[in-house]
Amino acid sequence: MARATLKSASKITAALDPGAPGLWFCNWKIWLEARRRLDRTLAPLGLRARDFWLLAIAGAQNIAQHEMAELAGLDPSSLVAIIDALERRGWLRRQRNPHDRRMQWVQRTEAGDKLFARAQPRARRAEAQQLSALTDAQQRQLVASMRKLVTISK
Repeated sequence: MARATLKSASKITAALDPGAPGLWFCNWKIWLEARRRLDRTLAPLGLRARDFWLLAIAGAQNIAQHEMAELAGLDPSSLVAIIDALERRGWLRRQRNPHDRRMQWVQRTEAGDKLFARAQPRARRAEAQQLSALTDAQQRQLVASMRKLVTISK
C-alpha cells in the first residue's frame, strides 16, 4: 500500500513539475499527513481533525458562522451540517445575533472547552511526531518560515 502511494505521489509530482516538488505539492502532502495523524490521535476522543479545528476557531467567544467558514476554508453551506453534528454532541452552540437576525454566532460550550483542552496535548504530540524528521533548529526554521508566509497572505 505504501509503495503504491509513493508511486502515485511520484506521478503527481512529475505531472506538476519535472523538477523537485514545489511549495503547493509539499503543502498538500504535509497537510494530508497532518490530518491523518490528527485523525488517528483524536479518534479516542470522538474527534476528527476537522472537528478539532472548528473547536479551535469557535473558541469561547462568539464568532459569526460565515467568518468561521472562511477561516476553516469551508463552503458556508457545508459548514452547517458539520456544526449541526458538533452541536448535537454538545460541543458547540449557535445563537442569533440580537442586532442582526440574519447572522448566527457560534461558540464552544463548556463540554466543548473541556474536550478541546483534552485534545490539544494530543494534537501537539501528533505535530511533534510529524516534525521529528527534522532537527530542533530545522523545526524552528520551518515554523518561522511558515509563519512568515501566513502573515504575508493576509
